[in-house]
Amino acid sequence: MLAATVLAIVGLVVIIIAWIVQLITILGKSKTLSLFFVWLHLIGVLFVIIGNIGFKSLTAVVLNLILAIITIFILILYPGEKEVKNE
Repeated sequence: MLAATVLAIVGLVVIIIAWIVQLITILGKSKTLSLFFVWLHLIGVLFVIIGNIGFKSLTAVVLNLILAIITIFILILYPGEKEVKNE
């Protein structure tokens, strides 16, 4: 039970760090979604899922799995680097 608690707390800390990264990005000149934010958010959610499995909380696991799937979907649709054409 202690390991599940530690994993859930680590996951939440990673999610908080991800949001701080995104906030810094937004406060700058860029108004885009930070790819680093998305990856950190996914890692945090996965830690929370593993922690919730340890708590045997099926509802929390299912809801966090939905959040992880949405995050993976965002990573798939995230636009890559655009090629610059020299004319």
